[in-house]
Amino acid sequence: MRVVQKGIAAFVLAMALAACGQNQPTGQDEGGASNAPYEEIEGEDAEREALPPVDAALLGAPNDLFTAIEPSEVGVFGAPSVLEALDPLLGPEVTEGSNVHLSLREEGTNTIADIVRTGLADDSVAAGHVRIEFRQEPDGWYPTNAYRRMQCARGSTPGEWTTGLCP
Repeated sequence: MRVVQKGIAAFVLAMALAACGQNQPTGQDEGGASNAPYEEIEGEDAEREALPPVDAALLGAPNDLFTAIEPSEVGVFGAPSVLEALDPLLGPEVTEGSNVHLSLREEGTNTIADIVRTGLADDSVAAGHVRIEFRQEPDGWYPTNAYRRMQCARGSTPGEWTTGLCP
């Protein structure tokens, strides 16, 4: 059981580090929400802008298909911008050796970030998906809700997303 708990903790930390700082191309998703890049990025953040967007089918997944978590569990706290808040998930030390996809979309006064990471060091997990919802306040953006799920690489249902542990 300790091995499983350590594996989950490592996965959560890796997802948190791998999901920082990318914008997706301008466009609309099927629900009509804007998928336009949230903010202009310059300097070292330009690499994050190059992250590919999350597949539209994954963006449409309802929150009840995820496990609700505290944003702090993946290192996300309030910041002047959404990308700065996501920095612990998208830094190069977390994303090295893996494939990271990031989509930011606005829904009213909120912004939703979806981060999908594949190529994880854990051979039982094919991919991880973290979703974080932010609200804007006068002094910055603050995470209000966070969710995660995994895609198992083996077991009775490989390739399917789950809120449980992967065997």
